[in-house]
Amino acid sequence: MLALSIILSVFQTPEFYVIVSVIAAAVVALVSLPERKGEVKLHLLAGELEASESGYENQGAGHGSITFDVHAGNIVTLRREGLVGISMSGAVSLAVRVSGFDIVIEDRVTPGDLSPLGMAAAAVFTLDFLAPEWYHIRYESEQFSEHAALTLHVREGIRMEKKLIH
Repeated sequence: MLALSIILSVFQTPEFYVIVSVIAAAVVALVSLPERKGEVKLHLLAGELEASESGYENQGAGHGSITFDVHAGNIVTLRREGLVGISMSGAVSLAVRVSGFDIVIEDRVTPGDLSPLGMAAAAVFTLDFLAPEWYHIRYESEQFSEHAALTLHVREGIRMEKKLIH
């Protein structure tokens, strides 16, 4: 009986409650830690330029748009329209940063010299590294001061179009 009362007296000491409070705070801190996204993967993509039908640029800045088309095998094509001042001898490329299900796309533009082939109206890119999931995408064009944000479900047949905001 004496041993039992000694053991039960431990639960009434201030030290016991301090230790229990510290353990409870540690559990709350562990539970509230943000989810780890893992490493950021960088993909550099070269675009295939498409000539303007008139041979000249037909719209000014602020008329850009992006279109995502999902094909079989989780192949996604991205079409960037509304290029201004890019000749067919120029280039448009993308830096695609994937962190979990968050994607940041930055376009990089080289205007090029005047070309007898005319001006470029659009650039097309192939993204072949996405899984069939929902992705939060942010597209940024520093050259044209345009951007957009959208959610894309990578599933065959999905088409998503978004105007770029100037």
